[in-house]
Amino acid sequence: MTTMGEPPMRTISDNTFQLGVFAPNVWGGLTKTTSEKRWDATWNNNAAIARLADEAGLEFILPLAQWGMLKGASPTDGHSYEAMSWAAGILASTERITVFATVHTPFVHPLYVAKQAMTCDHIGGGRFGLNIVSGSAAPDFRMFGVEMRDHDERYAYTEEWTTLLKRLWEEPEPFDHHGRFFDLNGVCARPAPFGGGRPMLISAGSSPAGRRFAVRHADSLFMPILTADDLAGQITAIRADAGRPVPLYGSGHLICRKTRQETEEYYHHIVHEKGDWEAAEEVRRTIFGKGQKSMPPEVADRIRERMLSGGGTFLVKGDPDDVAQTFKRFSDAGLTGMAVAMVNYLDDLPVLRDEVLPRLERLGLRAPFAGAGDER
Repeated sequence: MTTMGEPPMRTISDNTFQLGVFAPNVWGGLTKTTSEKRWDATWNNNAAIARLADEAGLEFILPLAQWGMLKGASPTDGHSYEAMSWAAGILASTERITVFATVHTPFVHPLYVAKQAMTCDHIGGGRFGLNIVSGSAAPDFRMFGVEMRDHDERYAYTEEWTTLLKRLWEEPEPFDHHGRFFDLNGVCARPAPFGGGRPMLISAGSSPAGRRFAVRHADSLFMPILTADDLAGQITAIRADAGRPVPLYGSGHLICRKTRQETEEYYHHIVHEKGDWEAAEEVRRTIFGKGQKSMPPEVADRIRERMLSGGGTFLVKGDPDDVAQTFKRFSDAGLTGMAVAMVNYLDDLPVLRDEVLPRLERLGLRAPFAGAGDER
């Protein structure tokens, strides 16, 4: 078993603060709005934003794995592309960027995922990574006809699932496995991952059981940011548990225009004029309701507006100077980088590329990226 106490199998970038595109495979992204500006997640648009992010020098692109449809006035979670096959297509459409898939361990056998992941890894020449999640939405479990175990039991299952996955990648000969959840004979998965290593494993587990799983099995951790005030303390505690300076990424959403006034007007339109409050409340009930341990219920109640603008992730809002300073504050606190969703990725990413990235370079957080032919 590999652990977070060992060096990760692969790294994404040498930049001090790394950036990725979050959830473009979902119609509307993370934003719950009826505005005509909302993200239309067609395949052509997904391929286009992936190439744009690749050419801008962003480090990664991370999809959601969604199943059930939420109530609301517009298509939202569940109206999405399946993450593993989506990743295969995105890897074939790009050259440098790391592409993750997200997989729910209760719904897919590890042997099947091992073969899928190896295929993606070879398509991308070693640029594939896997986000492992245990599931938290009861309707999804009912859809699959799968028992929804107690929270900590789900992570016990995921730990055995992940141990099997890594053995399938690492062991050249068939083996037997007789564990608590799996009883398998003569299993194998060839060819090996590309280049003799293995895909990067990430986890967004933030409960005590989730963090224990991540420390033992993941190469990087994605953490929720409820407030930036105590971020440095949280990061210090996580890395103390891990026993090394493990890469830590935040999950957020970006609303940025060239001026503060334009940004506020854009935000007001998306959230207060066209916000899909019914869908936001459904997210709060389904994801942050009974049985979850990632955040206290009273905190979840306070962030309904953040649910609208970006699925409850941290809101990074302002003009390019504001955004660059927010990212610097995160970096100074010890954060490795951030995955950011946008209202409309094709409309919004050019501001990040043309205005924010140069400011991050001047702050010493990122090296200039020359584009095609440049090696990071």
